[in-house]
Amino acid sequence: MRMSLSRIARVLGLEAPVGDADVLVAGACIDSRDIRPGDLFFCLPGERSDGHHHAAQAVERGAVAVVATRAVPELDGRAPMLVLRDGMTAQAALGEVASLWREGFAGQVIGVTGSAGKTTVKEMVAQVCSQAGATCRNRLNWNNQIGMPLSLLSCSGEEAFWVMEAGISRPGDMDELGAVLRPDLAILLNAGAAHVAELGGVSGVAAAKARLVRYLNPEGRALVNQDCPELWRESLAFTDRIHGFSTKDPDAEFWSGEPFQVDSDRMGLALRLRGRSLTLSWPVERAPVAQNVLATAAAAALLGIDTDAIQKGLSVDLALPGRFNVERRGAWVLVDDTYNANPLSMRLALNRAHALAEGRRLVCVLGDMLELGASAGAEHYELGRVLSGVCSEVYYHGGHGADVRDGLAAEKAPARFTACETPEHFLKTWRKSVVAGTAVDGADQDESGGVILFKGSRAGKMELYLEALRTEPSA
Repeated sequence: MRMSLSRIARVLGLEAPVGDADVLVAGACIDSRDIRPGDLFFCLPGERSDGHHHAAQAVERGAVAVVATRAVPELDGRAPMLVLRDGMTAQAALGEVASLWREGFAGQVIGVTGSAGKTTVKEMVAQVCSQAGATCRNRLNWNNQIGMPLSLLSCSGEEAFWVMEAGISRPGDMDELGAVLRPDLAILLNAGAAHVAELGGVSGVAAAKARLVRYLNPEGRALVNQDCPELWRESLAFTDRIHGFSTKDPDAEFWSGEPFQVDSDRMGLALRLRGRSLTLSWPVERAPVAQNVLATAAAAALLGIDTDAIQKGLSVDLALPGRFNVERRGAWVLVDDTYNANPLSMRLALNRAHALAEGRRLVCVLGDMLELGASAGAEHYELGRVLSGVCSEVYYHGGHGADVRDGLAAEKAPARFTACETPEHFLKTWRKSVVAGTAVDGADQDESGGVILFKGSRAGKMELYLEALRTEPSA
């Protein structure tokens, strides 16, 4: 970012302080501890403290100006202040400044949304784009009305590509994000039962996510998962500049088959991109979700990126925290997919873990899937039925354990179910259990081992269960 204070003041409907109109702003920040010289500090209210109370510290650390909703007397004579008009929040001001910065960007802006995998696809698309030109992306999951504008303002403006994910949880969220982002290419990855308490079922989720298409640049295009009919239908309500990708329809513009075994150590995936064939492969433990790979390759093709760059970019190991990271512990493979969970992401993770197990034992250490509203009981019951077909043991933490157990019991060969109150309880139960034919802490441990998947919504803190098991020398 590089803008004068006068331009920023103007977009906020203000006058720059006398003598400070030519002050150059190099970035934006909302945390005084993270200030870099040249930043514009936005005084946002927080759960624990008010940004106005930290404005002086921000200036001490290098902020060149402050955006606030009220006067901060201790800054008089120390730094220029932009005090917002009545009714405008600092968050809204942050979005306005980010929108101004995006308006002047000459490169391609790619927006990514979906119920499962959007952070991974954002990172994959950014890796591929970086093979073709300088690329800026939002950090991890900085995808809301604060994180995404901050991410845009962190870009230099000299890049060829900006790759940004948009995450929503309530009606209206996508309108606020889309108005700032105005993508040249919108990637709509999928729509599932996530945040349905606010968005109202899968159809409501699809309608809310498809609104990103409404904010396409005049010549912008949308890349939509045509295997998700609700998402496809809702997107068509906004534009006919839609390109489809599918893992089911061989006649789709962009298609991939099922992953296949190349040899004992590698998995492959065959893609067809507008008639061009491309085959990729990865070590078994790093093989990504086919849908994510296809969406990334299709986006790159639409952006004019050549096949060699696509192949090179997709070979990079992302290793995103809490997103299907795999580690070996003796005879066991631990899978850390603890970042979050909803019914769609849970099924994708289970399919992937089951394939990774290759006939060996799959143990599932899971937590509740939250924000499902009235459908929560039914969704967890269905999860239990799914688990029965793939897992040998289920260790479960959360209030919907009874629903999961009932779903397991409905099947003919239910997996063993254990409710766990704490990581310590889980570890104690694990030690006493018979896994792979013998007690884990016994002398006759079966070295065949297997895969242990850890997953749940953030509030469940399933990463603590993973950390507990990591303390076991035999696991």
